[in-house]
Amino acid sequence: MIETRDLSCTFSEGSFSQNRFTAVSPISAIFKNGGRYSIVGESGCGKSTLGRVVLRLLEATSGEVLYNGDNILNYSPKKMKEIRKEMQIIFQDPYSSLNPR
Repeated sequence: MIETRDLSCTFSEGSFSQNRFTAVSPISAIFKNGGRYSIVGESGCGKSTLGRVVLRLLEATSGEVLYNGDNILNYSPKKMKEIRKEMQIIFQDPYSSLNPR
């Protein structure tokens, strides 16, 4: 089971910029084992960023990601590599999923 608690991610506009923008607003969700879940929203709303933060391909600004009760945001890179073998993100390609007719 994966659970997010008040998970958020923000980015700076440049290396030395004080201007920050929110890519993922605080989100809390529970994804149970064996389920299939979809994150749906407009283009640019943070769907892909959320997936990357959950897998720690991007670092969270705040919040928690619990995997079977453990906060994986505290895991070492080696431990995360092991855990990622059990997780998967599937990005939808609209050109291959829509019937052109």
